[in-house]
Amino acid sequence: MAMNLFGVSGRASTWRALLVLTMTATLAACGSSGSGQAQQKQPPMKIHAMTAQPHAVTVYDEFPGTVQGKQTAKVIGQVTGVLQAKHYNEGAFVHQGDPLFTIDPKPYQAAVNQNKAALASAKAAYANAGRVLRRTRKLYKEHAVSQATRDQDLATYQSDRAAVMQARANLQSAQINLNYTSVSAPISGVTSLRDVDLGSLVTANQTQLTTITQTNPVYVLFALPENDAFARQKALRAMGKKSSGATQREATIILDSGKDYSHKGQVDFTQSTINQETGTVNMRAIVKNPDNQLMPGLYVRVRVRIQTLSNAIVVPNKAVFTGQANSYVYVVKSGKANKQSVTLGPEVAGGHVISKGLSAGDQVVVSGLGKVKQGVAVKIVKETKSENGTPQASIGQTGVKTARLGARQKPDDLDMVGAQGLAERAVETRQAS
Repeated sequence: MAMNLFGVSGRASTWRALLVLTMTATLAACGSSGSGQAQQKQPPMKIHAMTAQPHAVTVYDEFPGTVQGKQTAKVIGQVTGVLQAKHYNEGAFVHQGDPLFTIDPKPYQAAVNQNKAALASAKAAYANAGRVLRRTRKLYKEHAVSQATRDQDLATYQSDRAAVMQARANLQSAQINLNYTSVSAPISGVTSLRDVDLGSLVTANQTQLTTITQTNPVYVLFALPENDAFARQKALRAMGKKSSGATQREATIILDSGKDYSHKGQVDFTQSTINQETGTVNMRAIVKNPDNQLMPGLYVRVRVRIQTLSNAIVVPNKAVFTGQANSYVYVVKSGKANKQSVTLGPEVAGGHVISKGLSAGDQVVVSGLGKVKQGVAVKIVKETKSENGTPQASIGQTGVKTARLGARQKPDDLDMVGAQGLAERAVETRQAS
């Protein structure tokens, strides 16, 4: 009896196990079929795209530069003597004509006095010769003296007149030397430390006393590569040759902090030849410096206009992928994302100029770039256009017109900006490589 009970119980367990296996297989088959149907019915990926529209783009570039005083005057003693006094504070600003030093004037004052006396003596002799000549001429008319006597008195008169002129010139030279003992500022600017101590002997035209640097305005010296169109145009103009295209002469000075200097500069000089050693064209900008913020010797960066592209297409940098062979963007065609090879032009504040590969009206994918693949079905959620239908925005201080990305997006699967978008772009770039 017990055996029958165990047999019945074993068969029931076997049936229950078979039933469970059958139901599991049926559910798995149903699940697989449902997953395949769901995969087949997956909706198009939502993306944002910008419409490529050619527009004018101004290309700027930055170059290292050095600030230099507009004028630098080395104050050199012009007479020999002992340095007697200093009349300014070293490092202070002085105006043109302000007294700086005094060289012992006593020897030069004595020379002036001597020459004054010599001039007075020469004038007296000259006056006497004039009186003698007048009497001789009167007597000569009366045939009271010979012609030889008259000619001798005339020569004496002329000689004494020349002696007066010589004495006057000697006095003027002595007075100039005396004036040189008082050294004044030749230009307005900031003084350096004195180079000679008081009591030292100054040698005429050799001893440098100090240096004055004009700091308002200042020069900023920089150089452009020879292959820049702007540099070539400037060089050609400097050589008197014809050149097409307008030249923007404004220069923006960028300080070490990264901020733009408050005053714009003007390019006022371009070297007429290309430096063969460096392959550059030397240029200079003049900049107002009322607060002495630009110290001579300071290293800055100079932003200048290189060229203006009349019909350029600009796309954001994140929309451009660079593989081992070429660069490309994703373009929406017939509801699908397609890789489009492009040739990159100069980089501007709003992105990259596409010199070849895109046409007006192309829809360039600018979001979801880490998920977009070749041939994937996509749906444009919103096109980024300005009010007049052309993509443009003023970017920073460069004035570059380029496409803008429209309204801010909500945090969703688009991830147009931020760390996740950058990570997606990096993944896509690695896959392209």
